[in-house]
Amino acid sequence: MSLICPLCGKYKPEDSLFCDDCSKKINTDFEINIHERGELNADKTVVEEEAIGSDDKSLHENRGAVEKKDKGMSPYNYGSVESKYAKKSKRSGISLFWILIGVIILIGAFLIYNKTIHSKALEQRAWDAAVNENSVSSYLDYIESHPDGIHFDDAQAGLMKLKENEAVTWERLKASENLEELASFTRQYENSPYMPLVRMRIDSLSWMSALKLNSVESYSEYISDSQSGSLNGDYMYEASKRYEMLFQSTPVNSTEMDSIRSTVNGFYVSLSQINHKGMYDYLAPEVFRFFDSGGSTRERITGELMVTAAQIGSRRFSFEPNLEGIQYVRESNGKFKVNVPLFKSYTENGTTVNLPGYIAHIEMNSEFEIISIFESKPFPGSP
Repeated sequence: MSLICPLCGKYKPEDSLFCDDCSKKINTDFEINIHERGELNADKTVVEEEAIGSDDKSLHENRGAVEKKDKGMSPYNYGSVESKYAKKSKRSGISLFWILIGVIILIGAFLIYNKTIHSKALEQRAWDAAVNENSVSSYLDYIESHPDGIHFDDAQAGLMKLKENEAVTWERLKASENLEELASFTRQYENSPYMPLVRMRIDSLSWMSALKLNSVESYSEYISDSQSGSLNGDYMYEASKRYEMLFQSTPVNSTEMDSIRSTVNGFYVSLSQINHKGMYDYLAPEVFRFFDSGGSTRERITGELMVTAAQIGSRRFSFEPNLEGIQYVRESNGKFKVNVPLFKSYTENGTTVNLPGYIAHIEMNSEFEIISIFESKPFPGSP
């Protein structure tokens, strides 16, 4: 330890903190008792002994409390707790067992239901569908799906009855013109040996229907049905050709169209009435083609028509052009090429015969006079 006083720098005793003068001054001015080094060590020893004694006392008291607690708890209490846990575990095991049994019973019941009640319901629905459709394929589907079904014999009987009716039905439909009846036959007898004949009949009647309407729309529909496979399409070429004839691919001038319609309507009205003057007015002075007779003057053409009308007697043709279906093209030389859907009919011996499906091809000059006229017939040999 230093022998120099930290306050004044004078010499101090080894066991003192300060010199004698500084120690007295501190004691007098601040009333603080400055202990010597020996006294400090003695105080420290006393404090440590008191702390140790206090710790020993606390430890002794805690140990006594623990011993009392241990003495108060008997072995019987431990056994009681263990017994409670054992009983609870046993009850949980029993509950889980019965839950498992219940689940197994439910699964078994579901399987039984699915195999009996549900399968019977499915079979009944299949049978109802077969009866409602009443076709060979529907009965065959039922037989294949339910070989042990309660309606198996009924399905076989239905098949036999359909086969018996099939031949009779076809004999009746051979000459039928009812497309719906023929279509119904194809649905009812899908695998019928008569199917090629039925489809051919349907195709022919569909084509006749298109000819009767004789329009862009009817030919377009026939082409579409043929392309989709609904029809055989035996008349696809003719339908495409007629579609092109009647399809208006160029813009229409309303003034030109009105003049064309006026000429077409006036000419065919006059032709139906064998009106010499009317036909003369709508023909050009020189006609280079008049139907199948070649070219000539309008005087000669109208004269020959009057003679022909007198020769055929009561058989008179009537011509009805479809003015709304007219298609035309104006050429660079000012002439017009016109296609006209045309319906013909004639009366003979009191009977009227209708002839649909004609298309008249007319060429007009700039004055809207006919310089050429001929026809596309619906069938070869048509009048």
